[in-house]
Amino acid sequence: MLYFRLTLLVLLLCHFSKEVNSQRQHTLVSSNLMIEVKAHYGFLFPHHLELEQYSAHFPAYEISLQKITFGKQKWERAFNYPNIGLTFFYCGLGNNPELGEAYALMPLINFPLLKSKTFTLGFRFALGIGYLTNRFDRLTNYKNLAIGSHFNAAVNLMIETRFRISRTFSISAGISLQHFSNGSLKLPNNGINAPLANIGIAYRPFSENRNIPDRFYAPTEPYSATLQRPLDFNLGLALGWKNLIAVTGENYLVYHFYENTLVRLSKKSQFGIGLDLSYDPSQRKVYELYYIDQTGYPDTTITNLKFLNPGINAAYNLTMGKLGIIFNFGYYLHYMKPATPWYQKLAVQYNISDHVFASVMLKVVWGRAEYIGWGFGYRFTVLYGRKTVR
Repeated sequence: MLYFRLTLLVLLLCHFSKEVNSQRQHTLVSSNLMIEVKAHYGFLFPHHLELEQYSAHFPAYEISLQKITFGKQKWERAFNYPNIGLTFFYCGLGNNPELGEAYALMPLINFPLLKSKTFTLGFRFALGIGYLTNRFDRLTNYKNLAIGSHFNAAVNLMIETRFRISRTFSISAGISLQHFSNGSLKLPNNGINAPLANIGIAYRPFSENRNIPDRFYAPTEPYSATLQRPLDFNLGLALGWKNLIAVTGENYLVYHFYENTLVRLSKKSQFGIGLDLSYDPSQRKVYELYYIDQTGYPDTTITNLKFLNPGINAAYNLTMGKLGIIFNFGYYLHYMKPATPWYQKLAVQYNISDHVFASVMLKVVWGRAEYIGWGFGYRFTVLYGRKTVR
């Protein structure tokens, strides 16, 4: 019986091998998958004074599965055929017993800046979820002043050069910044920043098919000369969560209304202005503590309306089909000390339909994360100028 099973297994493997070989040799087959491993070496950057105790140099490792785009979607052609994929990242964080180890699983997109047949200079952006084995605990790990939660947002920014050495292999080198933060969902949240240098090797299981003269999809959209410009209006509501138990002994729900008015500059860029109206009840508590510290007695005239913060900002949207990455740099028209007037936002917006979108937003004040907001919104477009000629 065992002999029969082994024989059957060998026959199946042989059949599978023949199928794979026949696919590789077929004149109409061309695979665009790539497997890559990278070795990093870098250090922890102490962007806050209390993080200097963790200074260390260390290696890190990464394995990714990527897909080389051929322009099937319009945004792929607009961005010069980027790579998209998923990467797994591991780092020991310098063997600091307070920090432990870091793991991350991040979807990625690699934008070519310069590209030829054998050389590519690109910018890679990866955003996903990270897990830190050690977090702050007031009893068992009170020396960890960096992160208060196991699960965090993981962000990687990388400048990368790639050299193609054969039809199936390429080598790469680059510099990157790896960041972990929980967006103030739980304090402390000073975050972890690690500048890294890396080298890597990539393997394509199926080489390019030389029988196909042009692997890229030709543009298929009908010709049109658009003399009207679209003006996009995005109205949204986001809810954020702030954990300030270590400071005030409470948690807070933040309400954030916003609007972005965007005009398209190119197939991949929109620019415009934005309006914000937010209410953060934690600001009142922080103000009360600040006022008592400055004057020695409480402010009896304070009301919640004074912490309704209107703001105006410059907005930029990097569009990739239904997905958009929106950057806002703004100024509060009204704020209460010790808050600061300047703020920044980074949002990922996905258009569920022509008029409805979902978004995840990170609110930042000069590099310090305030909160992460989740929400929905409504969008519509107004055309101005002349009509479209087809």
